[in-house]
Amino acid sequence: MPQPDDLKRNHCYQIFSQSTGVEIGTAVKVHEEQGRTTERAGRISLRFFKLTPRSKPEEVTQIRFICEPDEAFGLALMIDQVAGSSVPCKEKLSPHKFSTGAQGEETVTTLSVEKWERGGKSGYALTVGRGKDFISVPTPLTKFLFAAEFLRFLATAQCWLERPEKKY
Repeated sequence: MPQPDDLKRNHCYQIFSQSTGVEIGTAVKVHEEQGRTTERAGRISLRFFKLTPRSKPEEVTQIRFICEPDEAFGLALMIDQVAGSSVPCKEKLSPHKFSTGAQGEETVTTLSVEKWERGGKSGYALTVGRGKDFISVPTPLTKFLFAAEFLRFLATAQCWLERPEKKY
């Protein structure tokens, strides 16, 4: 069991629903050249996860979406816009695309925020999708708005860059 001196404080906010959750926190992007770190930059991580056990061995149980600081700020503005809407609506960040595998297959990850209404019920949700896998986290308005405020805070707190100091 870790002792209090072994604990490290991290800026983090978690939202849980009945079967899913999202953890919003800090991340670092590392740039390397020839095996050496040349630069580190602040990022914001949204880790979506399922709280239920896997039903199939290949089932995806978590998806991570890494934002640049200005992207996280844009996401906060989207949440505010959706929360203020009088009708159901959905907003999406620009998709993230990256190539994987030897064939260079493209993987697309999307992140959306929405105000939904179904069967006389309504609410808010953050949803991530990668290929055919989706994880949606429904949340009450106060947690939805707090997520926006936390993203706004992280957007400025994670706006940093570490480089070797140039000696002239």
